[in-house]
Amino acid sequence: MKTKLKLLAGGIFMAMAVNSYAIDGAINFHGAIITQACIINGGQDIDVPLGTFSAAQFQTIGEPSPKIPFTIPLANCPYATDGSQETDHFRIWLEAATVPGTPNLIQVADEFKDGTAASGVGIRIVDAANPDTPLPINTLPELVYDITGEIMNVNLMAYYESFVESTSITAGVADAVVNVTLDYR
Repeated sequence: MKTKLKLLAGGIFMAMAVNSYAIDGAINFHGAIITQACIINGGQDIDVPLGTFSAAQFQTIGEPSPKIPFTIPLANCPYATDGSQETDHFRIWLEAATVPGTPNLIQVADEFKDGTAASGVGIRIVDAANPDTPLPINTLPELVYDITGEIMNVNLMAYYESFVESTSITAGVADAVVNVTLDYR
């Protein structure tokens, strides 16, 4: 009987030892799922023609091309005049390949297989109301857009920017695809 008791006690202690470990903290996840969200451009892609420029135009590193305005049209946004909407604002999360060492400069490529890709320039996107502040790429921005109605527009601008000297820029197609997510936190 003593042997069985010792084996049972030993088994209990071993089971407790396997499950005992130090806890240094906890991660608490918070969030929500909403039933209504803005629809971007009726579900269609937005094409922004940035233009054709000479490599010589980019005389110094960081030299921009002209800023080209474009609009992200939104419909079906969660807006209620009685204040019952699930959220009253959003942020624009932009995802794209970026120029190494320049996290907010979108890398150009031959996205549509039109020819050889240019090098030495990237694409910047800025809010039209804050044209000196690039929108972050692949990270949540601080800029918040208030939902002002079920239908609304977000006005942005985009442009090429050099990241090498003009003599190192190579000619070619300078396309990019940026995925857009509206984050309602």
